Amino acid sequence: MRILSVVGRTYYGQPHAIEPMYLQLTLPLQGLGHQVDHFDHLETTQKIGPAECGEQFVRTVRAGGYDLVLYQTGGQDQMTRGAIPQAAKYAPIVAWNSDDDWQWESYSQHIAPLFTFVVTTYPHIYEAHRKQFPNLLLNQWGALDTYADFGRTKDLDFTFAGQVYRNRAPELRKLWLKAGLKVQGMGSLRIWCTPLNHRGFRDVAAKVFPSIKRAMAFAEVHEIWNRSKISYTPLGASVNPGLLQIKGRVFEMGLSGTLMLCQHSPALERYYECGKEYVSFGNLDECIEKARYYLSHEADRQKIAAAYYRRTKGEHLWEHRWKQLFRDVGIDRSTRTKVA
Repeated sequence: MRILSVVGRTYYGQPHAIEPMYLQLTLPLQGLGHQVDHFDHLETTQKIGPAECGEQFVRTVRAGGYDLVLYQTGGQDQMTRGAIPQAAKYAPIVAWNSDDDWQWESYSQHIAPLFTFVVTTYPHIYEAHRKQFPNLLLNQWGALDTYADFGRTKDLDFTFAGQVYRNRAPELRKLWLKAGLKVQGMGSLRIWCTPLNHRGFRDVAAKVFPSIKRAMAFAEVHEIWNRSKISYTPLGASVNPGLLQIKGRVFEMGLSGTLMLCQHSPALERYYECGKEYVSFGNLDECIEKARYYLSHEADRQKIAAAYYRRTKGEHLWEHRWKQLFRDVGIDRSTRTKVA
């Protein structure tokens, strides 16, 4: 098939880092034998504005002969809304939504009618709204094997790699003090700021948490997962830590050989078996206890990490996600577009 991926290429607009969804909407589809073109709606809007971006998008779809258009949505419009149904006259357009658990009411539901299909990764959103929005589909984040290295020597004990939101800093600080957690990511400076801001603490902590003022590249994050015995995996939403999400990292690090230690979430049990393919905790004290246990019981750690790898490899690759999507929208890769 001929596919157009409408997605930003850079991560948070930083040229050194590729947006993970650019990879996810390109590499696995190419691996399945599809031709994939790219339209960067974020960069195009920044350069020429949303109206001109929309016109260019319609022209691209009309002239491209595409069987399918995949569209990365966000918390705000990247082009004039009228351009999307106009382009959908020439090819079915599937929107991939993020953060629907907290932005469905304020944003996603308002743009859903513009698209041929809309994907949510949240089962509760799907169940609550599928009757009102018959074009709503349920799918999920997946894993790429591009940067994963299961066999890499695990020379890091307990790590977190990712952005340090202000509301994450206290928990990461406690895990460092009590369980030796090593943190790398933009905003790590927050971990050793107030309230523990005396000079001795700062001097020690600054050596452990280098202040990174840029988003880490996807390959850099994978490198940490590949080297880590245990990966701390917070599931709280950035806007509300008490709201647990199924984040992309749950699947993304599944091929690395690390053990996923995450907050307990019944929603996650839909994809992995707790205690056999990952380890959960109810509070930080339990997290500390379990991190210490698995660091001192390597055979048990390896058994769970291997099961996590097998389940991810067998069911949760991006290739699995796209094949499911093709089935859901009624596309046969051996023919021209057929939309149910």
